[in-house]
Amino acid sequence: MAADRATARSCADCLGWVVLNQRGACAGCRRWRQHYRERGTCPRCRHERLLNSDGLCRSCLQAIRLLDDAEWALGIEGAPPRDLQLTVGVYRPRGLARQLSRAGGTGPRTSEVWNLRLRQQRTGTEQRPAVLEPGAWGQIPLFTIPRTLTADTARAVAGRPVPEWEKAQAVLEEIAAEQGLSRGTRYRKAALLRLALALRAAEGTWLLPEVLLRDLPAGRNTIRLVLQRAGLLASEPEPLRLFPAVRRPPRTVAGRVPWCRTPHSCADCQAWMPSGQYGSRCTPCQHWHAKLARSTCTRCHRQELPLRKGRCRGCRPYRLLDDAQPTTSQYTQLLIDVPIGGSGPPPPIPADEPSHADLPPAPAHTAAGQEQLFAIRRDWKRLLPRLQGRNTAELMLTGTAARLVEDFSRVLHERQSPSHNSNIRTLSIILYWCGAQTAISERDIHDLARTGPDLKAKTVCQFLRDRGILLQDPDLHRDVDRTWIDTTLAALPEVLADEVGQWAKVLRSRGRHEGEVRGYDAIRPYLASAQPVLTTWAEAGVLSLREITRQHVDAAVDGCAGRARRQLALALRSLFRTLKRERVVFRDPAQHLRVGSPTGIPKPVPSDLLASALQQTKTPLGRLVLVLAAVHAVPVHELRTILTCDLDLARGTLVIRRGLRPHTLYLEELTHQIAADWLDYRHRRWPASTNPRLLVSQRSALDPDHPAVGKTLLRADLPQGLTLVRLRQDRILNEAAETADPLRLMRLFGITEKTAMHYVTAAHPERTAKLPR
Repeated sequence: MAADRATARSCADCLGWVVLNQRGACAGCRRWRQHYRERGTCPRCRHERLLNSDGLCRSCLQAIRLLDDAEWALGIEGAPPRDLQLTVGVYRPRGLARQLSRAGGTGPRTSEVWNLRLRQQRTGTEQRPAVLEPGAWGQIPLFTIPRTLTADTARAVAGRPVPEWEKAQAVLEEIAAEQGLSRGTRYRKAALLRLALALRAAEGTWLLPEVLLRDLPAGRNTIRLVLQRAGLLASEPEPLRLFPAVRRPPRTVAGRVPWCRTPHSCADCQAWMPSGQYGSRCTPCQHWHAKLARSTCTRCHRQELPLRKGRCRGCRPYRLLDDAQPTTSQYTQLLIDVPIGGSGPPPPIPADEPSHADLPPAPAHTAAGQEQLFAIRRDWKRLLPRLQGRNTAELMLTGTAARLVEDFSRVLHERQSPSHNSNIRTLSIILYWCGAQTAISERDIHDLARTGPDLKAKTVCQFLRDRGILLQDPDLHRDVDRTWIDTTLAALPEVLADEVGQWAKVLRSRGRHEGEVRGYDAIRPYLASAQPVLTTWAEAGVLSLREITRQHVDAAVDGCAGRARRQLALALRSLFRTLKRERVVFRDPAQHLRVGSPTGIPKPVPSDLLASALQQTKTPLGRLVLVLAAVHAVPVHELRTILTCDLDLARGTLVIRRGLRPHTLYLEELTHQIAADWLDYRHRRWPASTNPRLLVSQRSALDPDHPAVGKTLLRADLPQGLTLVRLRQDRILNEAAETADPLRLMRLFGITEKTAMHYVTAAHPERTAKLPR
């Protein structure tokens, strides 16, 4: 019977909208009536309610705990009243309405928590910078000061409510759907749009002057279009160029971005275009848009369209009919954009105004199968000034070259490449000048990219390499560390350089005896530490390392301290020990050098930093790196080499490849959940990624070369005061303090016996100290 009489209405006490029975109160308020009988006016919401011992109603107690209202939780005098919140069909837990423990009550610890929250809220309010504060509407400024708007300014106003945001956001979504913008591009455009609306509120004008759009850091044309459609922009009488005078407009390729997958109408002539065409305009309208000035059409009265003799392209064919029958209604027929003829750029239309100067003629392209007799390095600096300010769509490309550019644009769109236009411009110029019949030299692409900041080489070379038409240059693929070593040896005297070069060869396992092969990245730090000493000896007249004595080595090492001394001592000991074994020198003057402990005494991480580290790390990548270093003690260089196939969530294991002896980690619940969250984020963020590594970034995820993520990115999300090395040392030291068993440390973390004993000694010095004889 009670269920039949139940109805949805507001509670008589808390005014929450819930399903009530005949008693007229929700379950929480009925329990409230059983404990409190005194009725009065709540000082927080100013409503007549049942009050508890704190003098507050039930709804205000819930709001204080949900919103962390520290002023009313502490009962501070002068705290302003708060609005009453509406509760809809949700029964809050009992803990939200429990009594507050204030300074004079029985809970001093709770009072300390609320005091801490109050200080944090007031500190955050004081430290918030005054950025684009709203001005008085309709007030004309006496002095106008140019603003400098950056990405930091956009972030400062990101969470601020601005007038007319809902209206402008709806227009932005329409434009994004028309142009096929990606989700990341929409997010960036929305941030710039909010910045423009905040600028409008700061100026206090109902219509934002178009000239103020020049202050935006980027996306000026898109924001101008959004504000025009939303009716929030005061346009100039003549089309305004939004780029500053000191900055050149970006060179784009008309008709190639973005890639539209569905049929849609042209933005200018409204012709219906089939699926798979580029851009929001058809091919002829793109040519009109690039060549002719834009204004209002005298026939259809549409604004911001390229005109020829006062008519847009859609109204141009009706000029003779309108002259013959002036009373004809101003209608236009439906057009369907169907390409006619071969591939390549559209034929030029006759312009009423004088055209630009002719493009520089491209040389005769090499035929397929024909090789060069002499390879001469091109000087692109003579060609680029003649293409200054031109659109690459004007370049007359062959059919094969045009198809390559289209395929490249599609690949960049799928990867959501931020430098889309720069890569398209580079490929268009190189194909225009060199052709697509034969292989293109990689050196030419890199030389071309060095001539301008808006030209890119790496992605273009990768695309041409995958198509099999790239002639690679071995000098561009040399190891960076090996190049540095060769340059350093060339600066030394001949005999000294030969001896040091022999040392580097032995480290590469090319000496008289076979040994462990070391990479150039491991040899470079050794040589970098010894280079100043070798240079000093060469300037002092030393021609060979055979002349070096023990006094020379002691004098070189005594001039350094700390980590620099240890690195130099290691380098000199390795140098002379290797050369003596190879019978290059007669004695080892660095044999007596003491190196010291490789890691020093490890120190634990403060507990307060370690406790809040996971909460302060927000990104999925940072959380995974943190738990692998702090829980499983994985070194930094091994984090970069973990493969996705090494992670087995079904069995809860992660394999760390360490040469011929892999180490298996058994994941606990926290690491398992964080690893699953990272895999889910990576699949949603980069679904087309083929990089086999577990940890990837924005650059390495879609790179065909599959590079490892940088060490700087791994440390970027760590809280201040923490490093991955300290977290790893703290984990091993903590385990050593608990067990004091070096064998357990070796099995658990995969470390050597020497490292395990080092940590056991640091954790239990009283057990491992040597007794006096």
